[in-house]
Amino acid sequence: ENYHHLYSLLSQMKISVLDNQRKEAKQKYNDALSAYVTLYFGRPLEKLNTFFDGVQARVSSGVKTSEVSYQLAFSKQELRKVINQYPGSAVKRGLEALYKKVEKHLSEESNLLPVVWRAMQEEFIQQYKTLEDLMQQCYPGSMITLEFTINDILNFFSDIARSH
Repeated sequence: ENYHHLYSLLSQMKISVLDNQRKEAKQKYNDALSAYVTLYFGRPLEKLNTFFDGVQARVSSGVKTSEVSYQLAFSKQELRKVINQYPGSAVKRGLEALYKKVEKHLSEESNLLPVVWRAMQEEFIQQYKTLEDLMQQCYPGSMITLEFTINDILNFFSDIARSH
């Protein structure tokens, strides 16, 4: 919040002598925002991420991506079990809890909540895309997908933001 406030003040002043300080404040603000998102957002699809950490470990140890699904612990059936733990409604509930936590951390005067929420949305979409890519590589043609889409994610985030 402090870097956001400092950057806003320096930007409003438009004093050319302070351009370096403004740029530095913006960089520190972006770094702090990124660190906050990483710290508090974490990995909301933890079991799915853990599953694919194992998949990536197998691939790193020499198993071909097309053969991962033949490993007992990483079979299509096991993947479906993990995916079934994350229906859209459960994901939305988790995001609602996260929103409340973030809301408590930030002061109302800073107007920073929408910025942080957007950064968290981008992080979630990035994690989603990574998981989708891994599913396409390791389970091609299996027709296995997550039970929610990027559009669902966007709707979850905007619905939660509008309701508060």
